[in-house]
Amino acid sequence: MSVPSVEIAKERVRSLVVADRMKCTPDIVEKMSNDIYIAISKYIDIKPEQLDIEISRSDIHIKL
Repeated sequence: MSVPSVEIAKERVRSLVVADRMKCTPDIVEKMSNDIYIAISKYIDIKPEQLDIEISRSDIHIKL
């Protein structure tokens, strides 16, 4: 049985929030943003420059 992509995405976002609260370095945040891009690009035909991911202590915004 496979895990729905929504559940995978939710888990990745949770991981990002936890990492932000742990005060990750900008390099780590960049790597996580790249992981989110890779996950989204599996389902949507998108180029990296078309995706804007903003991560803060309380929010994560993903703009296409």
